[in-house]
Amino acid sequence: MICISWCVIVPESEDALAFHQNCGFHAAVINNGRTAHRPNARDDFNHGVVLTNRKLKPNELFEVCLDRVIPKWAGSIEIGVTTHIPTQLDYPCTMTNVRSGTWMMTGNGIMHNGTSIVDEYGESLDRLKVGDRVGVLRKESGSLHFFVNGEDQGPAAAGIPPNVYGVIDLYGQAAQATIVQPNNPDASPHYFETGSSLLPENKTKVVVTECGVSDGNGSFLPLAMAESYFYDTDSSDLRFHSLCGKNARVSNNGLTASRANAMGEFNAAIVLSNRGLKDNELFEVVIERMVDRWSGNIEAGVTTIRPEDLVFPNTMTDMDHDTYMLSGASIHIGGGTVTNRYNCNLDTLTCGSRVGMMRKSDGSLHYFVNGEDQGVAALDVPSNIYAVVDLYGQCAQVTITRFGEMSMISSQLIDSLSLPVPTHLSHRFSSSVGKNILLKNNNLVATRIRHYTHGLVFSSLPLEIDEVFEVRIEELRPKWTGSLMIGVTKLNIEEECSPIPPTISAISAETWFVAGSNVKKNNTVLRENYSIHFSRLSSGDRLGVRITPERTLRLSVNGEDMGVAALNLPKKLWAVVDLYGSVETVSVSSRRKSVSSTSERVSSNGDESFGDLGGEGKRKPPRIVSFDERCGKNIELSEKNRRAKRVNGYNNGIVLSNHPLLPDKRFQVKLGSLNSKWSSSLSIGVVWCGTLERFALPNSVVDFRKSSWLVCGDSVLENGVKRKSKYGPGLNSLQEGNLLGIQVDSEGNLRLYINGIDQGVAATNIPSGVRALVDLYGSCDDVCIVDEYLIKNNRGNFAEPYAHHASDKMPNSIDSSTFIKNCEYMNACNSFKNSLCLPDAYFVGTESPICYCHSCHILRGEIGIHKQGDPVAQYTIPLGWVRYSVNFTQEAFPSGTPSNPMMTSSTSSLSNVLTTWHVAYHGLNIPHVRRCMDAGVLFQPGDSDFGEFGSEGFPLKRTKEGGERGEGGLLVFSPAVDYAAIPEFSRKHDFVDSSKRILSARVAFQVLVQPGSYKAGPPSYPNPITTAGYNGEESDRVSLASTLDSETLEWETKEQGATHVSALLIRLDGF
Repeated sequence: MICISWCVIVPESEDALAFHQNCGFHAAVINNGRTAHRPNARDDFNHGVVLTNRKLKPNELFEVCLDRVIPKWAGSIEIGVTTHIPTQLDYPCTMTNVRSGTWMMTGNGIMHNGTSIVDEYGESLDRLKVGDRVGVLRKESGSLHFFVNGEDQGPAAAGIPPNVYGVIDLYGQAAQATIVQPNNPDASPHYFETGSSLLPENKTKVVVTECGVSDGNGSFLPLAMAESYFYDTDSSDLRFHSLCGKNARVSNNGLTASRANAMGEFNAAIVLSNRGLKDNELFEVVIERMVDRWSGNIEAGVTTIRPEDLVFPNTMTDMDHDTYMLSGASIHIGGGTVTNRYNCNLDTLTCGSRVGMMRKSDGSLHYFVNGEDQGVAALDVPSNIYAVVDLYGQCAQVTITRFGEMSMISSQLIDSLSLPVPTHLSHRFSSSVGKNILLKNNNLVATRIRHYTHGLVFSSLPLEIDEVFEVRIEELRPKWTGSLMIGVTKLNIEEECSPIPPTISAISAETWFVAGSNVKKNNTVLRENYSIHFSRLSSGDRLGVRITPERTLRLSVNGEDMGVAALNLPKKLWAVVDLYGSVETVSVSSRRKSVSSTSERVSSNGDESFGDLGGEGKRKPPRIVSFDERCGKNIELSEKNRRAKRVNGYNNGIVLSNHPLLPDKRFQVKLGSLNSKWSSSLSIGVVWCGTLERFALPNSVVDFRKSSWLVCGDSVLENGVKRKSKYGPGLNSLQEGNLLGIQVDSEGNLRLYINGIDQGVAATNIPSGVRALVDLYGSCDDVCIVDEYLIKNNRGNFAEPYAHHASDKMPNSIDSSTFIKNCEYMNACNSFKNSLCLPDAYFVGTESPICYCHSCHILRGEIGIHKQGDPVAQYTIPLGWVRYSVNFTQEAFPSGTPSNPMMTSSTSSLSNVLTTWHVAYHGLNIPHVRRCMDAGVLFQPGDSDFGEFGSEGFPLKRTKEGGERGEGGLLVFSPAVDYAAIPEFSRKHDFVDSSKRILSARVAFQVLVQPGSYKAGPPSYPNPITTAGYNGEESDRVSLASTLDSETLEWETKEQGATHVSALLIRLDGF
């Protein structure tokens, strides 16, 4: 074992290389851009391309350390350079597929634009192991060199252009890599003692960066391993593991876990600790966010299964081995319930509650609630267990509460979680903080969780005149020297795009603060010996800053005014506190001046307005929402500024709402005329613009570079950078009459609505005071503001009396094909269809499948009942199914001419069938689909051509005597798919999708039946009066089948030649 008694910390350059947040579909960038990984590396092996955040400099080595490998795959990491820009690259499944501007080392070969140029080069990357390093360097001469574990492998290519980005491909076995930062000889070193008892003559000099430790002689140790040498690892290294449930997200350097779409998902959000717990070690989390939509709450426990080996279930109580869980008041061991009467009930916990678990040295498992031991939950628990937290139901976010050398949660922190200040009146810290800061208790408490710098926190709002912003010192760490610093700054951290500086003195904007006992303006000392020296402060002391009407800065210590600290301060300043050195935790101890003054200030700054109160406390009517007079130069406003029309060109069509958006209040527009002369269409989103008079509108939304969150096409842009793709159906598909809305919910999430349907969270952490923005671009040149859509988001009544002809079109319908690429239900049905191994020739290649899930159906604005045929007959749409058009032509069938004479290549006969025959549905079992399609006909029960399958699984028409007809049995159809697909006709079969969910699959045919060839009558089986939603849950909607005449719900015929199979239908229940 290596023991280090002293070390040199070299601060990392602000220009240090990092990974760009834009990356491949299966990749993610963590650790402040230093690390890239494939979170689900055991399930996928490609789509792991990651580029650097900036171009490489001449002679600059881009080097990564391989942190994790998955042996099950072939191939490994690939590295190189590219001229493609991270924000513009269409990320491929592997970088060697790129055909321009790319040089990659793969295995021991070199490829240029997808073509091999060197077959035998250097050491093979496929042999690298955890801890090995690989790098690439472009020399000033334009030659390209690759490095393996620091050794130059020689020139690989020449004539490489300047301004290339570094790129790695986490392919195959390579699951995680971290950038190795070079030493910075110009940086000022910091020395500190690690607590080792080694003698001074045994001192070892090392260099510590954000990624790891180097001794200067080529040896490198990742930071996660190196921390054990410098810190007490009894608890400071406890984090959540990066591998987690599909709906969970781990952030804040592994300290926080959340369920991102907490209003739309309630399970599949399991997180584990990053290492096994030691005996008598408490793992504790605090609940920071809850939603009231679901039942149930947080579940906690331990497991002996390593995160790398766990196939994450929907809920951890489903695990049938090696797991101990507390759910509500029930103890579950290995999936079985041991007791329902444990001493605490997790379902009763609220925001701010803490829950923890500990395995004691005697092998017993104990739970703790708010620091109190709840007693023995289980005995003989094995050692080397991992903590488990299941963010289930109402629990949406938790954070680990133990840091550093804290053996238990400190009394100061407990006090800070129960501040007597009413939360709606207290000041708060801004969510933008230094990288070592953790915020708690709804941004009322700030803790520096590591090191002694990067501890800046800011007030969430600018200070009013004579308003005191005060903090209380909660925890000190004598290990460090120095103390906190406090002051005011012109820096609006919410608008700042650059990284937050490490200390208060490094803020570039004008800043006045007190450090020690001196008053400073940035790095200039204004006054010496101004106040008590801050190094003498102790836990419980309070510090406050105040700006007077004369624009002077005053400091108070424990309520005592220290006098004027600075003069002639500008307007609009924010409080700033630097948790430096020995001060590790502070809490807000001051209140805002008043609700009324705050309301006025917030409104003037573009934040949420509380509205005006009229006489006798009655609220005045709300302000009418309209477009602001400041708009794009090609915009013409009318109808009291509630309609906007682009009168010239294709851009310069941006309009803003006249007031900031209120939480949970939707801003909605209706599309007017579309101009086919132009391509693309409108964009919508929100932007924080402060004082609108000083806000310059760009030509289009793609030119926004800060404080903007916009939906363009099917992409989400934040500050001009694409953060999400394949979101929603794509705005370019919208048509005249469609409704488009935007809303910021109470949790700060941006949501898009199309025709009243919530498309999910587009962006998070949206500040208050944003305005709605619409860009009338391309084909969209006219919109008007409308009231909120009245259709419920999650459920609607599909059994409304839709009695329209099939040719009737609703004005706000959308082309069905535009929803295929982004509908998860459609994609799951596509996967099931592929598993049936049906030839592509059996389907119409020019027609896209049509999804009839709830969302796609509403988005298209379809009617529920159609009519077709001569004479006209009604039929229902296949709600909850996906439709695949079947090829009618003879050429589709390799066996020759099908027995059905109507399946020919005759266009005229097909035209007659498609317009004059009736539409119905025929249920069948999955194993029989291929047999029917191979033969090109529907088989009658007892048909000899059915071969080994016999007649099993095909519906037999019951006789009046209760028997069944055998030979010459009747084919059974129904104009309602709900009835045609009942279990008697179409049995369910299990199907496991790509997310390991077990779904129930059913199939049916949509058929055309010749009028007069069938007999219509009442159903032989119970008529379904309710229908399940496409997710398999019983809904409160009335079945479409119930809107048809029950006396004609079942059709029967003996004539095979009187039917046409027009489409295959697939349904997955339980999705």
